[in-house]
Amino acid sequence: MPRYRLLIVDDEARICQLLSLLASRWGYEVRTASNGHQALAALDEYPAEVVLTDLKMPGMDGDELLREVKSRQPDSIVIMMTAHATVKSAVESMKAGAYDYIMKPFDNDELRLIIERALHHRDLVTENRALRAELGVRFQPGNIIGDSSAMQQVLELIDRVGPTKATVLITGESGVGKELVARAIHQRSTRSDRPFVALNCAALTETLLESELFGHEKGAFTGAMRTHHGKFEDADGGTIFLDEIGETDNTFQTKLLRVLQESVIVRVGGNDPIRVDVRVLAASNRDLKRLVAEGRFREDLFYRLQVVPLHIPPLRERREDIEALARHFVTKACQENGLGRRELSPDAVRALRNAEWRGNVRELENTIERAVILTRGEVIEVEDLWLPPVDADAARRASARAGDDLADLPLNDFIEAMTQRHVLRVLERTGWKKQDAAEALGIDRATLYRMIKRFGLDRDQP
Repeated sequence: MPRYRLLIVDDEARICQLLSLLASRWGYEVRTASNGHQALAALDEYPAEVVLTDLKMPGMDGDELLREVKSRQPDSIVIMMTAHATVKSAVESMKAGAYDYIMKPFDNDELRLIIERALHHRDLVTENRALRAELGVRFQPGNIIGDSSAMQQVLELIDRVGPTKATVLITGESGVGKELVARAIHQRSTRSDRPFVALNCAALTETLLESELFGHEKGAFTGAMRTHHGKFEDADGGTIFLDEIGETDNTFQTKLLRVLQESVIVRVGGNDPIRVDVRVLAASNRDLKRLVAEGRFREDLFYRLQVVPLHIPPLRERREDIEALARHFVTKACQENGLGRRELSPDAVRALRNAEWRGNVRELENTIERAVILTRGEVIEVEDLWLPPVDADAARRASARAGDDLADLPLNDFIEAMTQRHVLRVLERTGWKKQDAAEALGIDRATLYRMIKRFGLDRDQP
């Protein structure tokens, strides 16, 4: 049985027959109607995911049909068919709720692509609505775990900024829960029933990032076999979350700034502007102000993103939250792995509170899940946690004894500088062979390239 149902509405029988034949070949279940009234009667007994209708018809025209369809079946996607002379009217129809339009005589491949894109958009909206119903409570600010004064300030800010349209820049170390906070902001907004689309900017090269966010036209580059709509189009009407925004280059930053200012995107290889209505939330684990001072991040983009700054403190600075988080993760891990009741011993709780948690909440959750799975009894003891012996102060003292100029740095800068030195030593030891160095460091090549760029390492300079 075909997955999607398509209702074709046109007063020309020949058009209905042609489209019905094409859509059936593409795998859709098809019904036809010769006017708007027939279409509404068909929809009552045949709810269709897509309604493909002519704009100009006797009696009830496409605009009237659009309003009725949206009133009766809001999730149905309406696509307009129009002649060249009525393109302006079709654009007005899109403002009234139509998804897209296609001009007659149309190209079959273009029509198929528009229908597929429309269904993809519909699926995304439906998926986000289902996710909201299933996990909405989880992302409500009141259910983000944290009793510390620092986290209470974060929760209060989420409540205040959520219902607005403001762009929010979420900062904090890796693993503190930046995406969780972004989802909570989305859930508190008037866009909560629209898509939430997240993308890690550091996971893609600059070229792929632009294509992934803005889309590309067929033939835009080698391998672009068909038109691809990007994340901004997927998120239309909703929220897009750009994680690790500090890893992007100046060219991409310039294009993103234009999107924020004009609410318009242009696909790679294309010329036509596409208007989008998207709220942007961005995040970074880096000091963007320092990147601005170094000329590595656009100052105007920084201030455009940081309309509202929201900083999430690291776990080691809110140790009073650790016990509650740990007990929550114990319950979660037991449920997800089908295990019986587990609990933390008092010694285990003390050990968790005293650990460094360089990976923050993410590291804590992984530690607890491992302990839940591997413990032999119902009580999780210290030895079940497998906590690493981390002693940054000892490393600092060793540097001081060696006369190292890093000894007086703040802890975060000390760790950053030691990481830079270690990466450089491995690169020199491997003769700057990136693959060998990445394997020695236990990271992938893309991460290594980002670290080289981040630290400003150069083979030809000491």
